[in-house]
Amino acid sequence: MINYRLVLIHGFTESPSMWDEIIAELDVPQIEICALSIPGHGNYVSIPAERTAESYCRILLEQIPDDETPCIFIGHSMGGYLAATLVQLAPKRVKALGFFHSKAGADDAQKIEDRKRAIHAAAQNKDLYLASMLRNTFAEVNMYRLQHELALMIESAKKDITYECISAAQHVMIERGDAISYLSSVQFPIHYFLGLEDKSIPFANMKHELDSLPNALVELAEDTGHMGHIECKSAAIAWLRKICLS
Repeated sequence: MINYRLVLIHGFTESPSMWDEIIAELDVPQIEICALSIPGHGNYVSIPAERTAESYCRILLEQIPDDETPCIFIGHSMGGYLAATLVQLAPKRVKALGFFHSKAGADDAQKIEDRKRAIHAAAQNKDLYLASMLRNTFAEVNMYRLQHELALMIESAKKDITYECISAAQHVMIERGDAISYLSSVQFPIHYFLGLEDKSIPFANMKHELDSLPNALVELAEDTGHMGHIECKSAAIAWLRKICLS
């Protein structure tokens, strides 16, 4: 009999396989693990006509067994943005929410402009855009040590991710709502795992969000950028195990 379901949502340009090594070492008996595919990624290649967080989350919900098992939702990067919407669509199913290098807040004006430039860059040269973007996800201190892992990640993205996927996902991230106000009133636990060298989710920019959610539990990873499942795998596993067993 399972007590809970751990629902893992990968990030932009990734796939459910990003969790494979984490799942293999997690060791959480009586907790079922379910790794989902964001539309346009992994096993779900179709992209909905309605490019909103809500439409993407309805597709994610279809990938979870339709029962009453309480779920721990953990999202990496874009997966966390979607998880913040998903828990609003299915509030009775939530045991806990975790942001893995992610956040509940909406994009600011500068980030929106960055995303629009990303769409343009990907239209000009998809593979060059993917390589440049993914190189920027690791902390500088880890670039040499993890050069093989980074190369594999880039080649996988070039093979699997289309321009249509990039454009749609960026539009979804631009248009998503701000979930901070909603989460400030919920009863379930909220957890964060943040890299201190993360250029995508800079810790210095998280003060307002964390101040607005004073009961959230925050784990900080030194010498880590945006890819904690690769850069500090043991710490990421320990964080997930603690959430699952609490």
